[in-house]
Amino acid sequence: MTQQDDRRRPPLYWFKHKHVEDMPLPFPTVSGVRPFCFFRSSEYAREFLHQWVPLDGIMNPWTGDRLPRDVWIIDGDDNADRLLAKCDEASQEGYEGFLVDPPVTSLQGLGTVLPLTFTDIKSKIEEGTT
Repeated sequence: MTQQDDRRRPPLYWFKHKHVEDMPLPFPTVSGVRPFCFFRSSEYAREFLHQWVPLDGIMNPWTGDRLPRDVWIIDGDDNADRLLAKCDEASQEGYEGFLVDPPVTSLQGLGTVLPLTFTDIKSKIEEGTT
């Protein structure tokens, strides 16, 4: 097994804006923190996007403009170094916690969910247990 193979983990997926690399998908706070969402499959991420973002888009909390669904694409990787870098990037962008596979159909009840901390998500990625 090569060093590169040692850094492979179960893949995680996330959303990114097609044109503005660091623009996050607006998501409500959960347990008082703004979470970054990872998904264990691209299919689940796509389903989440279609449930969470109406076709005509969602309100950009920073500008008040609408962000249509089609400006979001799914990115992902199974390389631990890239996943860890994505965690670092999300933290620098102001995310305060991480969710893996948030519920698709309802955001109700998310107030009782405790997002993973920066340290927790990084440990899970290192261990390959996300």
